[in-house]
Amino acid sequence: MIKTKFNWRLRLSMIAGGVLAIANLSCASVGEKLNLSRLLPSGGAREFHLEPRLTRFTGEKEFFGYRRMHRATPWLVGDAVVIANAIDGVVKYDANSGREIWRYKVDGGVEGGVSVADQRVYFGGGDGQVVAVDLNSGKELWKFAARAEILSAPSVAGDRVYVQTGADVVLALERESGRLAWLYNRQMTGNLSIRSTSQPTVHQDRVYAGFADGFVVALRARDGAMQWERKLGKASRFRDVDATPVIRGQRLFTASFDGSLVALNLESGEVSWQVELGGYTPVRLHEAESKLYFSTHDGRLVELDESSGKVLRELKLKRGMATRPTISPTGNLMVFGESEGRIQLVNLENFQSVASYATGEGVVGEPVFDRQRQQIWVMSLGGNLLSLKLDHKKVAERFPWTRARNP
Repeated sequence: MIKTKFNWRLRLSMIAGGVLAIANLSCASVGEKLNLSRLLPSGGAREFHLEPRLTRFTGEKEFFGYRRMHRATPWLVGDAVVIANAIDGVVKYDANSGREIWRYKVDGGVEGGVSVADQRVYFGGGDGQVVAVDLNSGKELWKFAARAEILSAPSVAGDRVYVQTGADVVLALERESGRLAWLYNRQMTGNLSIRSTSQPTVHQDRVYAGFADGFVVALRARDGAMQWERKLGKASRFRDVDATPVIRGQRLFTASFDGSLVALNLESGEVSWQVELGGYTPVRLHEAESKLYFSTHDGRLVELDESSGKVLRELKLKRGMATRPTISPTGNLMVFGESEGRIQLVNLENFQSVASYATGEGVVGEPVFDRQRQQIWVMSLGGNLLSLKLDHKKVAERFPWTRARNP
């Protein structure tokens, strides 16, 4: 059905130009391809479009089991892209042709994604193993038994690889050999917990991580000794701190799922500001402005002032939750996925969506801008890796039903 708002604008255009409306114009063509308010005036307005360039199902074969949580972020390395899926492991593709270069199989899949450093790919899987493989060949270099599933990507810093398991254990492994340097074991509590963990954040001589008991902790990178802890989640259930800590200057930003978004003093853990916004994805800091963006558990994407925590603007999703947003290299566009909807491209000047694309099954993994190819890479909930071409197109000065079918 055509929305009432569209009919109203169409009647105005009929009065102004004597244009006859066609009653069976589809809603999809109006919502995705046409902006009538920009089309009515003459003068060649331009629109953003997200067009699929490449799609690859990342599993080795069709999967008919229960639905998996494909939340991995694509990792771009030169002319290749490395992606993990929650079905059977990690794959490296040619970013231009989509050709599979190698595949490393993992029982139970790799839900949390990968990290790439020093020509190696590091990841942990549903089988409780932490693995390092060669970036070029996919050959296994070492493996460590963590004895619990791993739901976030490892962090690589200095000569260590830091991993957090689903059992609330932080591991520090030797980067070359995979041998255990130290571990920090947070005691599990009886509260209900969501199926997610933070990724350890390494900054200078400390490692920061959040836990299912509602605490965020600073550990000494050398030996895992605790430097401070701060309780954030205070609800009777889902008080997990699964939002990976993000650091800028002397502040650390993180959140509990059913509690608060906070800015903490990096040295002491004291609260600088606190806002009652819960969620499990990390904040996104704007590189050029003192602003941050946060996806809440109740389906909002919120812009806040970095220094005070004041809410500046917000978008409300029709359903589901937003992924962690990504800001374009130009700083004026933001892209995010909807867990029960589309990929959305937002103009940060007016905080409105300017283009969208339906992946078919929603998105929970973080999208990535590809500056080299002018594309956006994303993993869908169905386990499909997509690259979307970000383009401008000139809007014709006549209505779409008058355009020739063959250009």
